[in-house]
Order: sequence, then structure tokens, then C-alpha cells
Amino acid sequence: MEEGKVANGEINLHYLAAGPVDGPPVLLLHGFPQYSYMWRNQLEALSQAGYRAIAPDLRGYNLSDRPEGIEKYAMKELLGDVAAIYKAFGWSKAHLLVHDWGAIIGWTFAALYPQMVDKLAVIDCPHVTAFTDAMLEGVEQMFKSWYIWFLQTPDVPEQYFGGENIERMIMWCFLSTANARKTFTPEDLQNYRQMLLQPGQLTACFNYYRANLTPQKMLTAERRQLPNIQSPTLLIYGSDDLALSSRTWKKSAKYCSGPFQLVELPGIGHWAAEENPEEVNRLVLEHFKQEKE
Repeated sequence: MEEGKVANGEINLHYLAAGPVDGPPVLLLHGFPQYSYMWRNQLEALSQAGYRAIAPDLRGYNLSDRPEGIEKYAMKELLGDVAAIYKAFGWSKAHLLVHDWGAIIGWTFAALYPQMVDKLAVIDCPHVTAFTDAMLEGVEQMFKSWYIWFLQTPDVPEQYFGGENIERMIMWCFLSTANARKTFTPEDLQNYRQMLLQPGQLTACFNYYRANLTPQKMLTAERRQLPNIQSPTLLIYGSDDLALSSRTWKKSAKYCSGPFQLVELPGIGHWAAEENPEEVNRLVLEHFKQEKE
């Protein structure tokens, strides 16, 4: 595994890399509250299949810079980081493999810059507009999304989850389902624990929600409507994902004009790439190698 840093202005982004430098490029974007470590199984599989895989720590996470201020985590800044990675590696086009917050960025980037995305593979995150549709159509998704509102409160989540209370964060995020408890080893949990205990780390994590998912931005008539996704898209989700209602997955097809494949993994929760890496790797590699329709 290689390591390096990419600069976007004054922000330096740490990344892991694997695979031949001349292989087809794949950019892997992790979600909350993880870092590039979550892609350990996928980096190996992509490398062995001949792809050049780059997995950055998103801004604010792990060894990437943590700028201060909520506005530094707005979607415009996050999209700029993706563009900076493309530029640093000389890519005009790449596959995207994305999860959770990385998927929110990935959906948005693919919608706004379709010429830069070959194929999109999304794990455990519906299309952003399908998600807000579900929020507006009933109480189920609103109840499941309670944490979005909690994480936006000033200072409270840092106090509740930080320092000596970090085990609350570990329990809530990684040990809330039976399959997750079987999945994450003590080493995995210690890696995530050490990352989350870094100074300023929790605030950076929560600022993604504070900058982009306020009620005004999500639930009003002024919410942004993205262009439909043109790239062939694979959406993988676990049947036991506690944070998302079933309607969000089905609604995602509405916002994909290109080929769209939806795959449910029975008994899997929100961490499909780690809970069932063999099947996720098989699906992703099959998707990336298929000829465009």
C-alpha cells in the first residue's frame, strides 16, 4: 500500500493508493465516521484486478487537514477536493466507489460533472434527492434521521461522544447490529477509536452535517435539484441498515438516466463494504468491467 498527499489550495489530503499506476483509475470516498482504512478490502481487490485505486481521507478526517469553521465543509469545498485529486493524478475520467458521506459527495459530483465519471458504485447511501423525498413523504425516514439533527447542535455532540465518552460513539456507529458486532475486530475498532480521538476530529465529522444538511437546505421548496445521473450506476445496500428506509433505495432509480442496478444484501447493515467484502468486491468489479449500454 502506498501513501501520499494531494493539495487543494491550503488543504492537504492524505491518501492510500494501490494497483498499477497505469491502470484504470478508481477514486474511493469513505463516509462518516470512518477514514480510508474502511476500504482495505476493496483496495486489495481493485489492485489485483489491475485498477489504480486512490482512497483519500476526506478533509477533516485522520491524516488530512482539519480546517476550522463550518463553512470549510460545505459541498462546494468537498467537490473541490475531488477535482484536486483528479488534477493531481492527471485524470480526465475515473470510476467512483463511494460510501455514506463519500457517497453524498459522489452522487453530487457525478450529477454535476458527468463527463468526469466513468461508472458510479454507491454503497449504503441513496441518491441525495431520493433521500430528501423520503424525508418529506412520511415520518419513517424523519425518525430514522434523528441523529442528523442532533449532530448539528453546537458543542453537545462533541461533549456526548468525545473524550472519555468515545465508547458511546464506537457502540452507536459500529456495534449497533448483530452482524456488525461480528464484523469489526478489536483491531478495527481500535483504529477507528484512535482516529476519532484525534484533536478536533469529532467537530470536523459533525461539521459535514452542520454545513450541508440543515433543515432549511433539505426540507424546503428551495432544496437543490441535481441533474440526473448519466453514468452507469450500481447501488448496493444492506437490508438491515438502521438509518435508511426502504423507499429511499427504490426512489434512487428515478434520478438515474443511465443504466441503474439496485442490489440488496440480506442481513447486512450500514457497513456493507466491511460486513460482506467478498460480495461487494464481486459486484463492484463486475460493474466496472461491464461495457456501457
